[in-house]
Amino acid sequence: LVRQAPFLAGAQASALTISGVTSRVDVSGANPVLFVDGEAANDGTSPATLPPLEIRVTGNDGRTIRYTLGTSGHSLASGERFGFASRLDVPKNGVRTVLVTFAE
Repeated sequence: LVRQAPFLAGAQASALTISGVTSRVDVSGANPVLFVDGEAANDGTSPATLPPLEIRVTGNDGRTIRYTLGTSGHSLASGERFGFASRLDVPKNGVRTVLVTFAE
């Protein structure tokens, strides 16, 4: 299960959204890898600074691991999109959910 959430802190920032999030586990190598991909966008009318992304991986045991994906404070123009991709460790007991949000 993959979820995504908009950034809701402030009127200008609320124009930033996350969409198209996909995740998959690759077990072809020596250690399984979780791939998380998606896109952040500025749906507002003025430029906005892109905050870091937080990726929360919940294992089948209910424990959550949080990762931060930096964006280097990238400024997104109105209508601009920012693709992201990350490779993460897979929890020992498997993945229940992946959630991507903007870090606060």
